[in-house]
This record gives sequence, C-alpha cells and structure tokens, in this order.
Amino acid sequence: LEDVVRAYVDQQLWGTPDQILRKLEARRAAVGDVGVLCAFRYGGSPFEVSERSMRLFAAEVLPVARAWQSPPEQRQAAE
Repeated sequence: LEDVVRAYVDQQLWGTPDQILRKLEARRAAVGDVGVLCAFRYGGSPFEVSERSMRLFAAEVLPVARAWQSPPEQRQAAE
C-alpha cells in the first residue's frame, strides 16, 4: 500500500511554481500536450492558504503552460 500512496503523491502537481513546471514539462515530453485538473484545498487547510496557492499558480504557472499549448486544429463540422 505504501508504494501505491507514494506513486499517487508523485503524480500530483505540488511544490514551487518551478517544480510544478518541471513536472508538467516531464509529462509533456512523455505524452504530449496534457490537461491539468487542480485542487488547491486539501484536508481542511485554511481558505486563505488555498487562495494564495491558487493565485500563485495563476500568476506563475499558467502563463508559461499557456505558451506551450499547440495551436488549435481547424476542423470542419460534419455535414
């Protein structure tokens, strides 16, 4: 069970903005463009701490990750 928990924790995006960006870069290198689902509040942590984390992520991580995004493909609707 300990190995399963460790694997789960290793897959989560947590840390400084630079650490999170490095984890995202590794995922992109392995599988290409990826989506991210974020949770900023865990186990009853104070809302102020969660909000600070969310704002830091938005300011430091999102602009870099957005720049990585491939341009959308032009698709034609089925007739």
